[in-house]
Amino acid sequence: MDSMLNENNTRISHVFLKSQIDYHNELPPFARRPLTTFLMKGTSSIFNIKAGYSFIFINFSLLFLSAILLYQLSLLILSERKLALFNILAYYLSFSIVFAFFPPVFSYDEPLQYCLLFAALITWIRKRNLIFILLFTLAIISRETSLFLIPALWIFQPGKNEQIKPLGKQYLKTGLILLVPILVYAIYLSVFLHYNQLMDETSSEMASRYSCFLENFEDLKNSVESFTSLYLGLIVFLLFTIIRTLKLGINQVDRKFLYAFWLTAIINTPIVILTAFARETRLFALPMIFLWPVFSSLFKVSSFKWPKQWPINKLGSIILSLLTLINIWYSFFYYQKFSLSANTFYKEYLFIINLLLHLYFTAQFFPKTERAK
Repeated sequence: MDSMLNENNTRISHVFLKSQIDYHNELPPFARRPLTTFLMKGTSSIFNIKAGYSFIFINFSLLFLSAILLYQLSLLILSERKLALFNILAYYLSFSIVFAFFPPVFSYDEPLQYCLLFAALITWIRKRNLIFILLFTLAIISRETSLFLIPALWIFQPGKNEQIKPLGKQYLKTGLILLVPILVYAIYLSVFLHYNQLMDETSSEMASRYSCFLENFEDLKNSVESFTSLYLGLIVFLLFTIIRTLKLGINQVDRKFLYAFWLTAIINTPIVILTAFARETRLFALPMIFLWPVFSSLFKVSSFKWPKQWPINKLGSIILSLLTLINIWYSFFYYQKFSLSANTFYKEYLFIINLLLHLYFTAQFFPKTERAK
């Protein structure tokens, strides 16, 4: 079988990748997001290369470009190259990026969406409103889930240093700026669906969306897969940020982005669970758009020093040991029992990210105190 789903396939599967491009070009829920497909088909046509090469070239180029834009965004917010570089590391090590093209994550439009959103946030902070409207509109067209960022952008206005009074002039002006991409996208979608005669298919597709929820939890295997996907894509980062805020103060800049991250998670997560396949971890990662640019600042990376001795007290060490045993059992035995990590490194990633979370938790809440001399 010529498919990237065949784990024994050691070569590029041009037949499968071409079928994926055609699939995204024809089915209503994907056809209305034509930008990535346009780039792939255009590259294949211009350079006369196979669809598989085009898929790889476009997506990996966009992932590279998104990291550069994240660096520029981080530098604009944090004004420190070391922190901006660490944010790139955090971005590339996130589960939804490391395993972007592994089943069942299957990223397609996300690299382009991230590029457009990072670029849009740069113009948002620089107050270049017309360019922001253009870029954010393109981000919505690339994936309509970009709309879920708008409430956080309006309420918390991350990246804007000035204090803005609720319902004040500036606040209302920002609301109008954010309203424009919504209106443009509504017009685009209406014209696109009517022109391509996809109204009936789109209505049927929207009505059937809720069947995804039933499949997400139809049996124990699917439930474990859905929960672990949500955990790796979002919950682990929520826990890191909650622990961080409980123990240390946060500056105004980081606070705005953190609150935007939390609010977007509250909006995006139930929608994904109810209307999409939860095993596709990338869908839960959308709120990370607000966390990646301040990740290094939030966790004080620049002031971190490797401890000369074990930084956790006896009680914390006992708790860490118990958590590690549970982590080993879940990652390498229970999770693997359902064949959810066959021929991938999912279980290893799950174990490592859990271990880091448990170390951070115990170091923050059970630190070893030095005895007075």
